[in-house]
Amino acid sequence: MAELKPGPLGTPIGKHGKTVFRRNRKKIFTYELSDEPMKVKSEKAQNNRNEFGKLIKFSNFINKTVVIKLAWKKVKVPGVASNRRIFKYNHNTFKFAGINSRCHILPASIYMSLPEVFLDENRLSFQFSTCDSYWKTYNEQYSDFNPPYVFIAMIYAKDPVNPDCKNKVVNVMMQELSDDGPFPHEGIISFTFDTSEKSFTFINDYNTVLVFPAVICLNEYNQPYKWTETGGIYIKGSRPVYTTSPEDKTIENPEKSFRIEYD
Repeated sequence: MAELKPGPLGTPIGKHGKTVFRRNRKKIFTYELSDEPMKVKSEKAQNNRNEFGKLIKFSNFINKTVVIKLAWKKVKVPGVASNRRIFKYNHNTFKFAGINSRCHILPASIYMSLPEVFLDENRLSFQFSTCDSYWKTYNEQYSDFNPPYVFIAMIYAKDPVNPDCKNKVVNVMMQELSDDGPFPHEGIISFTFDTSEKSFTFINDYNTVLVFPAVICLNEYNQPYKWTETGGIYIKGSRPVYTTSPEDKTIENPEKSFRIEYD
């Protein structure tokens, strides 16, 4: 690493081509980037990188839907970019069970009561209620839940029946605009997506199929202001059972200890 002396054009900072300028206190140092990516030697580190790559792809796919992206930008959750917010929001459940029913395509708002999803080779529909599932009374959060609505469903299929299948994961995102409403105070709201015959034949090729249903309200500027969602619903498969790894087991506290630190 070489030290760079300030010149008549000022002090460079940042990256130019393969050359990086970095400030350390009042001095500027320069170094060249390698053409080869950094190699991760640990097998565990490699597995972790590959696993979290799945969550990154999941988050980026969700973020491509403009109305969902706008919803993530409206809420106060960790992260600057909306895809990073989706990633961080789902990180805790993902690290124990991968992409599962406790992941979410939208930030918390109104919990979808009594959700059900129906999916076969030809059709996808879902239904829910505006009544609280516990108290059996109308959920007042829906009082200003007015049309137009964007009905959304994401299909996430993994674990191919044929291990040699080239496509290990299939992501499908659907959205349709509806002006019907507002939602009734009682009964079931049901919606079926307008799709062609045999649109979902791929679900036969996977052992695990999840559907993430949601409904978003739009204001007069076509901006999302309220939504209802429930996480994922299993059509095939089930949420993996998390078992504590040897590294995660609680270590018994010593009977006696003494520790001192100075700064």
